[in-house]
Amino acid sequence: MGIDIYTNHTKRKPEFRSHRSQHCHTLAVVGFCALLPLFAAAQIEAPALSPALPAAPSEQPREQSGEQNEEQLGATTPRAPGAPAEQVTPPPAAGENPAHATESTGKDGVKAIDFAATARALREQAARYRQLADRWQPIAEGTPLRPGDQGPRVAQLRRILSQYGDYRGALGPVIVETDISDRYDAGLQRAVESYQRRHGMEVTGHVDAATLHALARSPVELADTLEINAERWEKLPTNPGERYILVNVPDYQLQLIEGQQVVLSMKTVVGKSSKRTPDLTTKVVSVVFNPTWTVPRSILLTDLLPKARNFPEAMHKRGYRVVKYGTNTTTPINEESLESAARGKATLRQIAGPGNTLGRVKFVIPNKQAIFLHDTQAQSLFELRHRAFSHGCIRLQQPEELAYALLGKQGWDRTRVAQATTGDESVTIKVDKPPRLFIAYLTAWVDTLGQVQFRPDIYHRDR
Repeated sequence: MGIDIYTNHTKRKPEFRSHRSQHCHTLAVVGFCALLPLFAAAQIEAPALSPALPAAPSEQPREQSGEQNEEQLGATTPRAPGAPAEQVTPPPAAGENPAHATESTGKDGVKAIDFAATARALREQAARYRQLADRWQPIAEGTPLRPGDQGPRVAQLRRILSQYGDYRGALGPVIVETDISDRYDAGLQRAVESYQRRHGMEVTGHVDAATLHALARSPVELADTLEINAERWEKLPTNPGERYILVNVPDYQLQLIEGQQVVLSMKTVVGKSSKRTPDLTTKVVSVVFNPTWTVPRSILLTDLLPKARNFPEAMHKRGYRVVKYGTNTTTPINEESLESAARGKATLRQIAGPGNTLGRVKFVIPNKQAIFLHDTQAQSLFELRHRAFSHGCIRLQQPEELAYALLGKQGWDRTRVAQATTGDESVTIKVDKPPRLFIAYLTAWVDTLGQVQFRPDIYHRDR
């Protein structure tokens, strides 16, 4: 059906058309306009036939390098009272396989991960990844790739992301008849962002050196990682309880689960490679407001004792005192008391207050490694993507919120929690029915959309 859009205005037309001709023209225009919403709807619904992308997390700034010690002097921020060129079988979309529904929407937005279902889903995905190995080819060596680039390496990138289910075809309502396989277009950029998001990387849409390195891992290697993590998920209890806490170390996240719903989630800082946060299964038995900090001997010898000898006045101003073992007697920092600490008869203790290393809130979790969950003065670390900086303890982005969540049923509202974190008086509150705590090392899982999630192997335990 043709529509006369252009009119030659240089030739005079009759002033009136027949009623029939005018009526047909009007119907044609109306019919064309009526098709536009249907075409737009088809474009919106079409992606549902492709593998769904994982939900995009909030944007985070570029990763910074270097380590920050537990007791680094200065440089801290005080607290404030995300049609392919080669068609392959993609990962199943949400709802296709119940075993993949490890997370789903609940009253708080997210349902807790089912440990056993996640293990089964990982083994299924491991088998699929091994099937991809026969068709997989790495990207040829070369420089990073960016939107707008064109060439055979771009075609290789598109093919790999198609195999993994990240590439879902070209974007936009226009049907492209020419070959776009070697062009870094918007559809490919979206696929790169999906891939980066699933691997816990900075989401830029550019294939930088880190993304190229990750893409160079073969499907067989990734399948091995999936199977290793399946074993880790299987070691977690089938029935973790009505209320429990899960800390995933490589994901730098803590989740509080109640009634199979995630009621609280926050960022964490975990142990650096030389001071690794261990796997633990324990309980959160009490909350300490304005805690003191008795320095573990390993930190005393390697870090604080040299600082105390070189800067005794600065350490004293920060609230450090020498405390004798067994007597609980504190003395100021001086040459004699430091020598006693060096011989193993004493240690350092930091008094409660706004400058305390543990911050304003500490959560006591019985264990032999002297690990705590606690507040921190170095809030700037939570802006980083990779957050392995501590001596093994787990620093929390929102400790007051966790305290309120654990003590709310015991009469502690947010106002009372805020009041308890002021001043320098240390207060310990036992938690009724202490929730179980699982500190686990999980570098892979399958989300509710059937997408495989990977995280960096920060402790090199997947090898």
